[in-house]
Amino acid sequence: MKNVLLLFVVVSVLYTCKKKIENQVTEPIVEQVEQVEVKNEEPKEIFTPQSVNDTLAEQIKDFITTQYLSEGDLNIIDESQRKFQLYQIDLNDDGNNEVFVNFMTSYFCGTGGCTLLLLSPELKPITKFTVTSTPLWVEQTMKNGWKIILTRSQGELKELIYTNGTYPSNPSMVAKAPYDAASGHAEILFDNNFSPAKTYTF
Repeated sequence: MKNVLLLFVVVSVLYTCKKKIENQVTEPIVEQVEQVEVKNEEPKEIFTPQSVNDTLAEQIKDFITTQYLSEGDLNIIDESQRKFQLYQIDLNDDGNNEVFVNFMTSYFCGTGGCTLLLLSPELKPITKFTVTSTPLWVEQTMKNGWKIILTRSQGELKELIYTNGTYPSNPSMVAKAPYDAASGHAEILFDNNFSPAKTYTF
């Protein structure tokens, strides 16, 4: 009887040890993984450098609101229409940038294009372009000491040449250019794909 009891105890101990070993082998190992918070940052917009100058934009804003537009104009222009883009470029190779101002909202645009201004480095008007479509192409070729500007009007490429202190203001009145496309050396202005410009308000 003692032998049977002893055998029962031994078997019970062995069974218990076996279960512990099985549990240790089969029990999954859970590692604590430190959670890292991922911030969903908005992608930064990338603009062509020639269109980004906040200080200059403030000066242009002052010019638009105090010299270019009358008080009557300002009173009727909705806030959503008070937008412009700028582009700095040296058109006469004197080392100073002239400035294009692109009014691209519907108040300043019609079926033929929009109003653009060309200002001197001192923000004095050189040309007020009407019914002008963007993009503009500025060639490296110069005539009369200033670079040639190209734009499309009524489906035709127009060559704007500086004469007597200004460029032609209405591209639709200019004869078709003797070629159909800008050269590969032309600088492209106000093109959302090649030279996206920052938009400012006034």
